[in-house]
Amino acid sequence: SEEEAVTYVRKDSISTVRKSQKYLDSIDVKNNKFKIFDVISGYTYSNSYKNWSISYKGISDIMSTSFNTVQGYNFNTGFSYFKWNEENGKNTSINSNFNYGLEDDRLRVSGTLFHRFNRQNFANISVSGGVTVEQFNNSEPISKFVNSISTLFFRNNFMKIYEKKFAQAFYGQEVTNGLYMSGGLIYEKRKALLNTTDFSIVKSSDLYTSNDPLQPLNFASTPFNEHHIIKGRISGRIRFGQKYISRPDGKITLRDDDYPTLFFSYEKAFGATNNNFKFDLVTASMTYNKTIGNKGNFRSMIRSGKFFNAANIAFVDYQHFNGNQTHFNLFDRRINSFSLLPYYSNSTNDAFIELHAEHNFKGYIMNKIPLLHKLQWNLIGGFHQINVPNLKPYQEFSVGFDNIGFGKLRFLRVDYVRSYQNGFQSDGFMFGLKF
Repeated sequence: SEEEAVTYVRKDSISTVRKSQKYLDSIDVKNNKFKIFDVISGYTYSNSYKNWSISYKGISDIMSTSFNTVQGYNFNTGFSYFKWNEENGKNTSINSNFNYGLEDDRLRVSGTLFHRFNRQNFANISVSGGVTVEQFNNSEPISKFVNSISTLFFRNNFMKIYEKKFAQAFYGQEVTNGLYMSGGLIYEKRKALLNTTDFSIVKSSDLYTSNDPLQPLNFASTPFNEHHIIKGRISGRIRFGQKYISRPDGKITLRDDDYPTLFFSYEKAFGATNNNFKFDLVTASMTYNKTIGNKGNFRSMIRSGKFFNAANIAFVDYQHFNGNQTHFNLFDRRINSFSLLPYYSNSTNDAFIELHAEHNFKGYIMNKIPLLHKLQWNLIGGFHQINVPNLKPYQEFSVGFDNIGFGKLRFLRVDYVRSYQNGFQSDGFMFGLKF
């Protein structure tokens, strides 16, 4: 129609103006102004017409400063570069991180280069390396922020870390619709670390535990000897029933929640200082998230694996499970973590099976209860289990409420949890925030 033709011309003209160099440069001039407080809060310089930006992270982020008993107060900052092409889907990013600990007086620097070749099969390559401190469980079951509060105010230094010098390279792409594969090589040189400080804000006669998760009361012990290791890894992801929309600038994938997503990997450690540290590991996991009409949302994850030739491998390479001894779960990681499990109590270098499931009833139950329905809380039930050789199964049962708050500010979740392993172990409340 004539009206549509006029609208298309107008929108095309507006789009042309907003993509012009003159317009984009004028926007950048305003946004790129440097302010003195940007030294603390961070700063980004952009060239929108040429599609690149460079950023400085700053040091005011709550996650940039933390405290642990190995480094004391430590600070993180870094620089990043990002270049993109909207037409062909290519993008390149370079990120660096600088970490400095006051007590151990050590600067550790690491960086990552990532390049995506297109948005059709999402082919990409990543190269990274440097020196970092890592938790023995690289899934980081306790955040730096939570560990800082727990350590400084309650003298519970749950985070256990070691130093890692590393270099790694990976390549990945979608092989066919729904099947994504990646593979690469990893070199690591690992060094055990000891506590360097006894400082806390709240004074107490309670002693910190050592940085050795295997001997928490032995302050001179280390869980492994310094060594290097080379590992190869191949992994894949299958999204069953995946549909997609094909566009000139790329592919848009559409998940089907009638089907689960399957992950699998094979890892081989072959270049170790100590021959006992070499091993093979096969793992597989499956996630399934389903909205069941008006009866709420169901989420589940099951993971299993098996080590081979791993009787005396380094404790770093064990399968660790995401425990929690703080009663806080800030980032809603309940579908792959436990609420009351001591962090390294069930770690294994043998076979394992891990199961997590929870159902959020939304308003299906609470809306049927007089008066309580006005709270707009959502009832949630959960179950979690670990099976490893030589130990009885570890289980957790939970029931709680989500969507707690007032008006539009509903960011709190509270669960009551009971744990069992060869009988009742403990119970307690778990508090979580949603952002």
